[in-house]
Amino acid sequence: MLQNRPALYVDADSCPVKEEIDRVCLKHAIVPQYVATINHYSPNSEYGDWKIIDDADQAVDLFILNRVKRGDIVITQDLSFAVLLTSRGVYAITPRGKLIEEADADEIMLRKHLRQKTQKRGNRIKGPPPLLEQDRLNFQDKLDDFLSKHEGIL
Repeated sequence: MLQNRPALYVDADSCPVKEEIDRVCLKHAIVPQYVATINHYSPNSEYGDWKIIDDADQAVDLFILNRVKRGDIVITQDLSFAVLLTSRGVYAITPRGKLIEEADADEIMLRKHLRQKTQKRGNRIKGPPPLLEQDRLNFQDKLDDFLSKHEGIL
């Protein structure tokens, strides 16, 4: 593996696209670094390097945050965490293939604030729609395109 290649971390506690990550990373000769708490370890991935940590609040986020450097890539569903990463020059991609950018920060944090206010009032909030096969293919294509465009640059 080349020295200038970015590290690719996966917030693996609730990541639904591990197989797709493995396929794309294998093609680009990048070994994904899966980070999960002991309660969420999923040995289904045979390609990546797994880091299993204690089950504490925000443990995966802190583990990744303490290791990433500018130009690295993190795949996460946690948009607040993604905002924090982008401010450090780290690329954050959701399992639906959306690249989170620093310009998205205000809207993401406002939505989080509104969700928290709604929950405090005792109202239930719907989660995201189920991940469909088309969503998986879209993620795989977007990650492949992203890595192809950044190959040799990072």
